[in-house]
Amino acid sequence: MSKQPKIFLIGFNKCGTTSFHDFFRANHISSVHWRANQLAITLYENYNYRKLPLLHGLDQWSAYTDLICLPGSPWGQCNTDGYPIIEGCTYFRELDIDYPGSLFILNTRDPFSWVESRLRHDGGRFAEAYYKALSPSDLDSCSDLKEYWLKLWYRHHASVLDYFSGSKNFLVYHIEMSSVHTLQNFLSPYYDTEPTLFPHSHRSLR
Repeated sequence: MSKQPKIFLIGFNKCGTTSFHDFFRANHISSVHWRANQLAITLYENYNYRKLPLLHGLDQWSAYTDLICLPGSPWGQCNTDGYPIIEGCTYFRELDIDYPGSLFILNTRDPFSWVESRLRHDGGRFAEAYYKALSPSDLDSCSDLKEYWLKLWYRHHASVLDYFSGSKNFLVYHIEMSSVHTLQNFLSPYYDTEPTLFPHSHRSLR
């Protein structure tokens, strides 16, 4: 088997990130998930201040999922004072440059369902913290937050699809429509996986 590349999930949270993380670990692929904001903070610090490879200090894993930092979280033990919202999935270009040959997966779903899932996440605390972290801003209501997220969604997806156009190291995986066998085939040059091990972790109630 060829040298195993890193795997980056470059879709947003609430798009199956925990399911991917559990799938990787079940298939003996070392994986790290969110790490209480520290993954996104590391990307942000290394890129903006230290001028180091983005994963410096956290480069021991093979797979990376849920690259978000939200000020105010984790609830009751916040470690994000002084940091902005960091949607770490938007660092896909820099990750590709720093770790050439890596595999990139755009985990996606229906954007309107994604927005509703974010609104429900942690009993609404996620949306409340996100809204607060954007202030002062032009957001005056929940509808404004929904519009902000949808613009972010479409902009990110368009940028990712344009950047990775034609790349064999890139996969779009729709968590409600794609077959897990497409994921297995995508990983197969480097990783042996069992598709029946793909769970549906933290699936939101409809």
